[in-house]
Amino acid sequence: MVRRMFVAFSATLYFVVVPASAHHSFSVAFDLQRPVSIEGVVTEVKWENPHSWIFVELKKPDGATEIWRFESQPPNTLRRTGVTAAMLKPGVTVTVKGYGALDKASTAAAASSITFANGESFRISAGGTPPPKE
Repeated sequence: MVRRMFVAFSATLYFVVVPASAHHSFSVAFDLQRPVSIEGVVTEVKWENPHSWIFVELKKPDGATEIWRFESQPPNTLRRTGVTAAMLKPGVTVTVKGYGALDKASTAAAASSITFANGESFRISAGGTPPPKE
């Protein structure tokens, strides 16, 4: 009986600790000293766990474009915040504020907030992401 309880406890502990250790902290990938604000058109949204990803095409002054990838909350958290798949879809113009990746050449960032063309704004920070700087 004691052995069964030990095995059950060990298995439970394993399934709690292993996923938690796979998750990263904010400072492992993103730089608080590198705030970004990108206005562009959504090209893709990946509604997945543990983070949703929002892809935004930025048109640069020289006419070239680049795709920014924003890490955000999981789908359920985004929906509870008020952001739905019907709102956040390819073709929609948005401004996403957040913090750029530690790799300065990267166009990846942690999202803090998103503002739609109609003025609606939502805080969509990925876990541990501080509020956007104004």
